Amino acid sequence: MAYQAVPLGRASASWTFFLLAATWLLLLSIFHAFPAMDIAVSSFFFRGALCGGGAGCGSFAFGRYESIKWLRWALYVLPYIAAVAIVIAVAAGSLSKSIAAKMPMRRLWLSLATLGLSTGLIVNLLLKNHSGRPRPIQTSLFGGHMDFMPAGSFLGQCTSNCSFVSGEASGAGWLLCLIILLPPKARLWFGRPVAIASVATAVLRVVVGAHYISDVILGFLMPIVVFSGLIALEQRILTPAR
Repeated sequence: MAYQAVPLGRASASWTFFLLAATWLLLLSIFHAFPAMDIAVSSFFFRGALCGGGAGCGSFAFGRYESIKWLRWALYVLPYIAAVAIVIAVAAGSLSKSIAAKMPMRRLWLSLATLGLSTGLIVNLLLKNHSGRPRPIQTSLFGGHMDFMPAGSFLGQCTSNCSFVSGEASGAGWLLCLIILLPPKARLWFGRPVAIASVATAVLRVVVGAHYISDVILGFLMPIVVFSGLIALEQRILTPAR
């Protein structure tokens, strides 16, 4: 049986992308205007008094637990495993028409393009290397030596691999995009565990002081926005107007 893609009209796909992109920009504006939200959430996981540049303050205690470290690394590799599986599936489909007929080949290609554009280019190469935003553990509030900067400021002292936005949260968000590529029955079995793993990956970055909640939410949403944009472009190019 040939794979049937989830039906989505040109207008619906375009509006979905527009709403997701607008939501991303709105959240960025809110976090930038109210930076205390980032500090408050990170402070919740910080045991002890805030540092303020002095000694004898607290720390992100969860980051020291070996079980948390192992869980973080186990979740960290999931997007890589998924990417390799998709590459293998695309290669198999390219070699066999019968295999290709059973898979959403075009959407698989779009998912790989999403990973490259969002997590690879926008997040890791552009934002993380040029945003200048220090991670929580790098700021004077939480034991570091840099000044806190709000989301989207691009004026911080970090020089590379900075906090805005989270690369691991972006990879986790990309995993969530893959759920719609699964056959309906597989979604029932794998959809919920994938969603739980994706959210857990993002949350752990805040718990251990590696990112602010704004970094995580905006990083998580980035591949979802890009994926919806590519689907909208696909629909506009390949679906005739009515």
